[in-house]
Formats: sequence, C-alpha cells, structure tokens
Amino acid sequence: MKRVGLLALCVAVCLGTGLGLTQNAAGAQSGESITSMAVDVTINRDGSVDVTERIQYDFGSNQRRGIFRAIPVRFPYQPRDSTGRIIDDNRSYERQTPISGFRVTSPDAPADVSSESQGDVESFRIGNPDTYVSGIKNYEIRYRLGSVLNGFGDHDELYLNATGNRWEVPIQASAMTVTAPGSPNRVTCYAGPEGSNQPCDSAEIVNEAASFSQGSLGVAEGVTVVVALPKGVVDEPKPDIVELWSVRRAFDPSALKLGLGALLALGGVAGIGSLLWRNGRDRRFVGGATDQAFGNVTGIEEPKPLRDSTAIPVEFVPPDGIRPGAMGTLWDEVAHPLDVSAMIVDLAVRGYLRIDETEPPSASGAGGEYRFVSLRPADDELAHAEEVLLAALFQGGSPVDLAELRAHFSERLALVEGALYDDAVAAGWFPTRPDRVRARWRGIGLGAMVLGGGLTFLAARFTSWGLVVLPLPFLGLALAALAGRFPRRTARGTALLGRTIGFKQLFDVGEGERQRFLEDTGAFSRYLPYAMVFGCTEMWAKTFADLGVTPEQMGLGTWYTSPYRLDPIMFGWAMGRFATTTTGSIAMAAPSSVSTSGAGGGFSGFGGGFSGGGFGGGGGGSW
Repeated sequence: MKRVGLLALCVAVCLGTGLGLTQNAAGAQSGESITSMAVDVTINRDGSVDVTERIQYDFGSNQRRGIFRAIPVRFPYQPRDSTGRIIDDNRSYERQTPISGFRVTSPDAPADVSSESQGDVESFRIGNPDTYVSGIKNYEIRYRLGSVLNGFGDHDELYLNATGNRWEVPIQASAMTVTAPGSPNRVTCYAGPEGSNQPCDSAEIVNEAASFSQGSLGVAEGVTVVVALPKGVVDEPKPDIVELWSVRRAFDPSALKLGLGALLALGGVAGIGSLLWRNGRDRRFVGGATDQAFGNVTGIEEPKPLRDSTAIPVEFVPPDGIRPGAMGTLWDEVAHPLDVSAMIVDLAVRGYLRIDETEPPSASGAGGEYRFVSLRPADDELAHAEEVLLAALFQGGSPVDLAELRAHFSERLALVEGALYDDAVAAGWFPTRPDRVRARWRGIGLGAMVLGGGLTFLAARFTSWGLVVLPLPFLGLALAALAGRFPRRTARGTALLGRTIGFKQLFDVGEGERQRFLEDTGAFSRYLPYAMVFGCTEMWAKTFADLGVTPEQMGLGTWYTSPYRLDPIMFGWAMGRFATTTTGSIAMAAPSSVSTSGAGGGFSGFGGGFSGGGFGGGGGGSW
C-alpha cells in the first residue's frame, strides 16, 4: 500500500510539473520573446501624445506571419467634486483616448497593417498573411493618442502604460523617454503585473526629458510611467468624456426635463381636447325644442352643448319612417353586424323573405340553425342598404342556410355596412361617413404614435432628453383611441337622434297608455327589429306577454317559422338567440389556408499609481 501511494504521488507531481511547463510554454508563445522595447513619447501642447515603439521581436524557430498590437482607447470614468470625492449620480461614463495615424515600418519583415475594434481596444495586426517569418525581426510602430493628460491644481500629468501589460511574451529589456514643450518637474514609474506598485529600475529627468528603464518583464507584465509638468507648459487638459447609455441617462429626471415633459403632455391633452371640441361635436338647429327636433325656418345651426337639458317626448312610431338598420347607424354612428341582423328581421316582417328555424339550439341554449327563403325581389320601397343586403343574402340563390353564409359573408357584410353609411350621409345625418372619419383620425393618431415613438427612441438613444418627448407616442395612442369620438352629426341628424331617443322610450317602459297603444296597433313584429337595435328584445317580448298576446296576434307563421309553438316570452328568447347567432355568423371571417478615477481619468499616478495603470497600454503577441 505504501508503494502504491508513493507511486501515485510521484505520478501526480510529474503530471503537475509537466502541465505547468506546458502552460508556461503556451503563455510564452513557444519560446518567443521581445528582446528589447524602446518607447519614445512626445507630449503635444494640445494634450495628445505621439508614441514611437521600437520592438525587437524574437520568433525563434517558429514560422509566424508577424505580430499584433492591442491598445485600449476607452476607460471607465467616475466624476469627482473639487475635493476629489467620487460623485455618485447613478450614471455611467467613459473617457476616450482616440488613436490615430497608426503606421509600422520594418527593415526585415512585412509591415502590412490591418485593424479591428474590439470593445474598448483597438487591435492592429502587423505582417502579411501569405508570408512567414522566424528569428529576430525589428518593428517601428508610430501612433498618436488624444486627450491623455490629466489636469490638477498644481500640475498637469501624463499617466501612461508605456509598454502595455497584455503581452503574451516576456520582455527582456525596455526603456522609455518622455519629452514635452517644457521640462518635467517630477517623474515616477511602476513595473510588474497589473496592479503592482513596485518601482521600475530607473526613473529620472535627463536633459529636460523623463527617462525610464526596466530589465526583464514576464508575460502580462509591463511598465507604467508618470510625468508631471508645471502648469502652463501645455494647454489646460480637457478629457474626452462620454456618458454611456443607461435608462437614467436617456430619461434624465431633472426638474427642467420633468417640467418640459409635463408641459408637452398637458399641451398635447389640451390639443386633443381642442380637436374634439372643434371637430367632434354634433350640430343642432338654433331655437327652441320644436326647432331642434324638426328644424327651423332659417336653417341656422350651432354646435351642440355638452350638457343638453332639452326634454324629449315619447314617440310612438319610428321618426320619419326610419328603418332599423339606419336607426342603429344613426344611434351610435356605427353600422354594426347587429344592425344588419335587425335589417334581416325587418325585411322578413315586411314580406321580402322568411326565416325558418331548422335546428333547435343545444340544451345550453347555444347554436341553432336558420334558413332564409326569398319571397319577393327588391323594389323601390327599399333603401339602398336593404337592396344590397337582399342581394348579398341570396347571391347564390334561395333558400340559403345561415351555415352557408359563415364561409363567405364577411366580405358582403362590409358592402352592406358601407351602404348603411352611404345612406346616412345621403339622408343628411352626417357630413362625412363616420367610418371614414374614424379611420382618418385613427390613422393620424397611429402615425403620431409611430413618429413620437421614433423621436423618443432617438432622444433616448443619443441624448438625455427622452423624458421630454416620451409623452408623444402616448398622445398619438390617445388620439387613435379617441378616433371614435370624431364623427359628428349634422343638425338634421341630431334632430332625428333626439326623436329616436323618444322612440326608444317606448321600449324601456311598457305600461299604461303605451301598452294599450301597442295592443291596439299589433306592433309587436313591426317594432321587433327596433327592439333588437336597442338591445330590448326580451323586455319587448315581456311587454306583450303581460298583455296576453297570442303568436297569431304577433304575426308569426308568415315571416318566422319554428317547430315549436312560441309564446311571446319564448319568442323573445328565440329572437335574442337568433340575433346573437346571426350576428356572429355573418361577421365571421372566411377561414384562411469632470475628474476621474483609476486608469480612465485624472487620478494621479503619484502616490497611488500602479503597473498597468494610466492610458495606453494593452499588449500583443505573434500570429
């Protein structure tokens, strides 16, 4: 057992040692290294720096195409106040040090350059993809970094990761020089892995230039230099700060923007209200109750007030002989499928067709089937919409089952509803078809919503003013939702509507003189389609049940047949079911197959710097 344990321990040690050697070899790119790296930095008066890197790269026996250089150009930024404390404003920023003029020369290797942006790093590939190199090669890399200086009260400062801490190979020796328009008054540097605050081998001011050197550096180790300049040697540093996108940034809740957004919202609501006030109010005849109900001599009109207390007397006959479908369109400014169902019953009562109940409903009351039988053709007594309806019902001949209409009647229904709107405009009840008015304002509202949504997106994406324009898409949505309030009746339409309201009272209460009137005139079947329009079918039937009216007195058998003997209550229930079933069937669609923290900003490299800190940096390797 002891021998087995000892053997296992030896194997583990050997494997671990071998794995470590393999990883180190891979990390050092199979023995490759930078034998020397000299970096010359020139500080320009505008705060940019010109960098020259002379790299002697040893590929060893490897066959490679060249080297690559990755240089960070964006760094995290945290604003600070005048005392240096971080300002936490729940926003995100970054500082940019844009790179430009990147070029490479080499006396002994291809120096083609291709570049690629990789997040906060600009990556440059140096070499020719069709040419391989090995051994020691020399490269001179030049580029400019903008906005790299930090400003402080008593000095301006360069805090630069001169070699970069992301090289995949060791650096055997490095030297850095920094020159400026004036002599620096303080220098320091840091060497080692990222985060190290160990000083480099040397840092001094020689002939009004900062000079640094460092011996051997391992993989992912580098040198960061810090150079202080007296105030006035260069222009006052102006860091290039960019606020990153965030919800808080996009919809900045400042008092100004909240106020402007609220002002826009209130203005939009007021504007929509003004549009409704000017365009959506019914007209009426000027004068007393009689003038308003029947028209005045002069024909002068006025907008109808919001609150109209004019008393409306009961009417015992449909005003002006208006038919049920037209009355339904006038009533709510919409041609409903229910109005068309009422028209079918009205045409049956008037002798143009017969309704046969062919299949009883289920035990739950659902379903039921009906057949329509043509009795006489259209004539001059019919309105245009009624002619269209008869033609639509019997387009394939007579009789026709309701089940047959489910598959294709939806397109014909649109023609019937359109004819109802046309008849209403021709009768002078509306200045324009209500459906077209609704469609126009709905389109305007949806267009405003899309435009407002686009403006909100752009404002939120590229500015902090999203909260100001945020009300726009909601105002457009509100306008689209209120499109149904824009159709308006003419004075003639308003007058007839008032009389229609009086006629509806006949169905709401069936007592006293009204009952005797209905009993005397036998108006059950004749007025039943109007009860359907008003949603009073069962109440209408109950009124006649209380009067003891028989099916024969109701006029059944001639226009409606059923295998059952129907009293008024049963018939009212049956007609309610017929209205529901027919309305659903004919409407059914056919089935369709400031200062910064850390590397990114004005955090000083003196007394708190580290290797890998500051601007520039990055690293590279071979490819």
